[in-house]
Amino acid sequence: MSTAAPADPRPPQPLRLLLAFALAWAGGSIAYTPFLTVLLPQRLTVLAGADDVRWLGIAATVGAVSASLGNIGWGWLSDRLGRRLKLSALGLLAFAATTALVARTDTPLALVVAVAFWQIALNLLLAPLAAYAADHIPNAQKGLLGGLLAVGPGIAAASLVALSLFPDRLATQLVLIVGFTAAAVAPLLLIAKPARAPGAAPIIASTPGSRATLIQLWIARLSVQIAEGLLFLFLYYALRRFTGGHLSLARYALVAATAQLVAIPVALAVGRWSDRSGRRRSPLLAMIALIALGLAVMAASQVWIQAVIGYALLLIGSSSFLSLHSTFAMQQLRDPRHYGRDLGLINLANTLPALVAPLLAVGVIGAIGYSGLLNCLALAMIVPALLIARLDLA
Repeated sequence: MSTAAPADPRPPQPLRLLLAFALAWAGGSIAYTPFLTVLLPQRLTVLAGADDVRWLGIAATVGAVSASLGNIGWGWLSDRLGRRLKLSALGLLAFAATTALVARTDTPLALVVAVAFWQIALNLLLAPLAAYAADHIPNAQKGLLGGLLAVGPGIAAASLVALSLFPDRLATQLVLIVGFTAAAVAPLLLIAKPARAPGAAPIIASTPGSRATLIQLWIARLSVQIAEGLLFLFLYYALRRFTGGHLSLARYALVAATAQLVAIPVALAVGRWSDRSGRRRSPLLAMIALIALGLAVMAASQVWIQAVIGYALLLIGSSSFLSLHSTFAMQQLRDPRHYGRDLGLINLANTLPALVAPLLAVGVIGAIGYSGLLNCLALAMIVPALLIARLDLA
């Protein structure tokens, strides 16, 4: 199937704009990664005790519904208003306010409700931001942008190290998250200006993207995200079993930060190579293979160091795949008048798995354990690999 992209009239953007956008996107990762992966599970353990896994599944499901609706709705609003960055600035303020609400909760139910509002606010920040990149970054720079987006998970993981300096002080940790997020988003909001072709309108005319390719890319991402969703929220618990039942935030943060930072040069290298060669399929397939390998190594692990190696391979593969996939999928968007809405629909591949994955994982883990879950997820990578292998991504 040929999916050669049409000529792109948008001019190349200066590196400073791509860097500012990547930093802002990293701010989004800082906003949700430390909270959802560590702080929320830890807080639910305090509030719900032995019932923490069940409440974590509920919180993830409610949050996913809020995130899905919020991302589509805010993306649509940014299409109508055309003021992407101003809406993102408003989202940053709403995110700070709802994070304060999270800090004041003292029951599992109140925390679940707060997480729902927090997700809606967070997506007011993220949805217009994604559409802004689709508006202005030409296809010839999509690989580079995808590589730069891999900086986000690495910086988010590194932020866990800072949070670990304040153990058992949730309010302080949340204040730091808000501060880091604001500092990362601010340069794009205040400084960066996109280059425009002479006489060009702010958004280029409609382009005949391939709907079939976009659908297959969406399903491939959904497959990876289902696997990630089954593991994402329970990863802290899965790694904790190799440390005698206790895994400190500092130790987890160091491992996550190291693995994610290694992923940055990997994603940058394959993204830049993809731009120069015009190949989009090969990098995605290579990262899927790395994800499967990491999951298999974690499943077979008997000691901490083996689990860490597998976890590192998983993180390098998944962060690189998701970053590159995001920008490559942008090339298939059909109508710039609906970039925000359409990217919200694509984002469902990120949020839909969270509707069922946490509750499904509880049953699967109970039946076959963490090793069985990891082996099943490794085998599941066959699905996105087959889908992407069928495409001739230009």
